[in-house]
Amino acid sequence: MGVLTKESLIRKQIVLMAGDIAAAVFILFFIYMMNQNQADSRLFMQPWYFLFIPALIFSSFICEIYTVKTWQFRSLAVRAAIATGICFLILILVAEFSAILWWLVFGLICFYVLQILWHSFYQFIVRSSLFVKPLMVIGTGTTALQVERMISASANKYSLIGYISTPSDPVDVAQDKIIGKIDDIVELCRQHKVHSIVMALTEKRGNLAIAKLVACKLIGVRIIDYPNFYETMTGKIPVESINPSWLVQSNGFLITPLVRFLKRIFDIILSALVLLITLPFFPLFVFFVKYKSPGPVFYLQKRVGEFGKDFTIYKFRSMVTDAESMSGAAWASENDPRVSPFGHLMRKTRIDELPQLINVLKGDMSFIGPRPERPEFVKQISENTPYYMERHAVKPGITGWAQVMYPYGSSIGDSVEKLRYDLYYINNLSLFLELLIVFETIKVIVFRRGGR
Repeated sequence: MGVLTKESLIRKQIVLMAGDIAAAVFILFFIYMMNQNQADSRLFMQPWYFLFIPALIFSSFICEIYTVKTWQFRSLAVRAAIATGICFLILILVAEFSAILWWLVFGLICFYVLQILWHSFYQFIVRSSLFVKPLMVIGTGTTALQVERMISASANKYSLIGYISTPSDPVDVAQDKIIGKIDDIVELCRQHKVHSIVMALTEKRGNLAIAKLVACKLIGVRIIDYPNFYETMTGKIPVESINPSWLVQSNGFLITPLVRFLKRIFDIILSALVLLITLPFFPLFVFFVKYKSPGPVFYLQKRVGEFGKDFTIYKFRSMVTDAESMSGAAWASENDPRVSPFGHLMRKTRIDELPQLINVLKGDMSFIGPRPERPEFVKQISENTPYYMERHAVKPGITGWAQVMYPYGSSIGDSVEKLRYDLYYINNLSLFLELLIVFETIKVIVFRRGGR
């Protein structure tokens, strides 16, 4: 399912980026109009003119201007200033030192002002009570409480009107927040002008009055089940709250041959580009791998790939030789004593994973996808975790939604949490999400987040 087809967690980023792109296009058009009749037509042959928009969006993303969090005006202004400075440094490297450069400075100053105005306007609109959506929750148990917690963290996206009690759902919510019974739901929707109803039943049997819900939908109220609401608000799927019928009826999880073909083209282009950029540094990496750590340069290991098939993954060795000869297969841990002197830096910067680009070009892996696990861990996790094998519907990736959204996994509990993100990725597979993960990965590497 595309990220624009529902109230996605990342839709805010799409909207903010679209506004920034529109502002940058306007600035370039203005510069064009100011120069089209002048002799200095070399302006439109300048590389910076064509790289203006990509550099601005990239630098803004790196400075986390498009984060889902709500920034204060001062923070926004500072981050926008830093992003503009980074963009200037990028573009000045490709610009000629001439009078043309003043148009670059002019464009960046204009963009800085327009970006702050646009983002501030968006924040004002989002915070406005006119756009807060009244919401009721069917259920009074622990699942309903989870909905309230997510609403509290949603930056005024929804307002909780109250809970609707059912005959057999347990009561874990505050009594004063229960505003009525399931039989009164149509009247309550009209009375409170409800926008959406979330079905968050802890005990699902014998609770729903389907005819009443149909009547609510016919008067314009959206009916949302708990897994879909959870997915929208958190960017992951609650594996403990879904069933096979939910997966079957979902608009996502539809990976057609065309999608696989386009993703493969994306993988080849991106992997070849990264390999071309990093290949000259491989001799240096080899030296540091061998420095004070005798043994092979590369580490080969069996991992589980697409459709559950095993393959051999390639990595620069970051641990001492025969690290698991005594302990056997083990999770990586914080300050792992098995890691070599240079191994810690390689893991933090993801240098050890560069040889996996060969796996991508071979077709064993994708550039973006769920991280491949070892067969021993897959067997262990799948025995206790529902829908774990569904993550193998796509090729594993060097990076992925789970990797950029959650720290390095070192236990079965971490694997379950990362599975929630992996299923979200598969359900929402799209070009925009692929590009978003690429940019988020750059941030992870630059700020050295999550590695062990």
